[in-house]
Amino acid sequence: MSVTQLKGLRALEGHHVSVSLIDGSRFDDCTLVSAGRGRTGTAWIFSNGMDLFLPLSTVSDVWETS
Repeated sequence: MSVTQLKGLRALEGHHVSVSLIDGSRFDDCTLVSAGRGRTGTAWIFSNGMDLFLPLSTVSDVWETS
């Protein structure tokens, strides 16, 4: 993930988003809690009452949902 992509992802922190992974799976209507800081290479999302930590290397797309 490039620096520009990471900045865009961080701009969505706290928003309701959908996340697509490189394996084709998706998490819809979840909350992006954090897009990783420092050496943390994970995106923290809250989906269906669970905290999930997704390696940024597996995230292919993130977009805000309404």
